[in-house]
Amino acid sequence: MSTYPEAPPPKYEPPSAGYNNPDQPPMAGYPPPAATYQPATYAPPAQQYSHSTVVVAQPMVGAIGGSLMHYSQSPALIVCQHCQATVTTSTDYTTGVMTWLLAGGVCLVGCWLGCCLIPFCIDAGKDVIHTCPNCKRQVGMFKQIR
Repeated sequence: MSTYPEAPPPKYEPPSAGYNNPDQPPMAGYPPPAATYQPATYAPPAQQYSHSTVVVAQPMVGAIGGSLMHYSQSPALIVCQHCQATVTTSTDYTTGVMTWLLAGGVCLVGCWLGCCLIPFCIDAGKDVIHTCPNCKRQVGMFKQIR
């Protein structure tokens, strides 16, 4: 007599009525079936767009005239209105109204001896004259008090 191996157990299949059948309503006690996932398909654009860049030139304030440029205590890159050269200005410090006010303030505090002369030695309180290093003419000025 030959012995045959046992047959595997049958696979479980859910009932065809109700839950897994989209044509029939779900069975009582079960939630409705979730929407099936559909992968997105790529559709090329209907119209091709061309990209272009428009550059609008803005006027340079310092290039037109020295009176329009707002100078500071540091050298500035400008186009000289006298020789039309693109240069970095040379700076010279000069005693102005702010220097005298600082010296007067030190005197009022009570430092009569040499301390009232300190504002004349510090460039931070002085006015700045900007000159063109090419033609040596004054192109602008920065004043501490206007």
